[in-house]
Amino acid sequence: MGAINEGTKPTSTRPKTSRLRPRCSRGRKIAVAPSTQLECVDSHDESHWRVPSATRRGRRGQEHKSTRHTHKQHPSMPPHGSGKNRRKKSSSSQSLKSRQGVTSEERRRFLALDCEMVGIGVNGHKSALARVVLLGWEGNVVFDSLVRVAQTVTDYRTHVSGIHDGDLTSDGALDLEECRGRVRDLVKGKILVGHALKNDLRALELRHPWHDIRDTAKYEPFMKVRFDDGVLWPRKLKELAQEKLRRAIQQEGREHCPIEDAKAAFDLYKSVRVKWEKVMDYKVNKTREIQKLQMPDDTPVLPPAQ
Repeated sequence: MGAINEGTKPTSTRPKTSRLRPRCSRGRKIAVAPSTQLECVDSHDESHWRVPSATRRGRRGQEHKSTRHTHKQHPSMPPHGSGKNRRKKSSSSQSLKSRQGVTSEERRRFLALDCEMVGIGVNGHKSALARVVLLGWEGNVVFDSLVRVAQTVTDYRTHVSGIHDGDLTSDGALDLEECRGRVRDLVKGKILVGHALKNDLRALELRHPWHDIRDTAKYEPFMKVRFDDGVLWPRKLKELAQEKLRRAIQQEGREHCPIEDAKAAFDLYKSVRVKWEKVMDYKVNKTREIQKLQMPDDTPVLPPAQ
């Protein structure tokens, strides 16, 4: 048996323990409980000590358990979302609605227009006014009248117009001049909403200020590009109502209803009213600036934006 070198310490397979305070890899001291035994990380360097893994796992479990307990809601506490937080959320939503809302005075300025035509002339290719409908903001009927046609009707277009033989000669039908006069008085100073209003105004032989027209067929976000030239084309009211409102109108096998069409156009406008009005305000203000530059000081310009 060889002599044991007194300068060499015997090696042991058991991890060494010490009461020294452990340090992390960056040299910072780690706080541990007084009763915690430490194990040596490196048998050649006794300055590297750590908390045993079993102790770490137990401590993490206790911390996780205590965290879960702190998140548990006391029975005496009010439910989440109530009290001050709920009031703040309610007040913010109400303020948003107030900013996007429409006053009763503004609502009276809007009317939705829709007209139905019948065919006259050879094969009924030429159109004549047969019915006029005006709706208020809430969808209430402001005006609804059949119109007597002076020419011979060759195509009633019942599947589209809903007009039948005998409707235009009934006692409730108005002459074209009388109907035009009543509609002109009703829409004066109003903002007209509708789809393809150019055709309706042409049939009524009426003009309306461009800045008081909200045509869903001409609103660019509602239009689409058909060809590679990038030109925007109007879309059918039926398609827009189905896509934007999830509403089915002008269904196959059923007569079209002008009240239904006018209401669909009105609801399309309401869905984008805030953005649409910002665009109109910009156009009106820009036109007013150009008019002031090009015309004398005493020349009237567009009225102020409402």
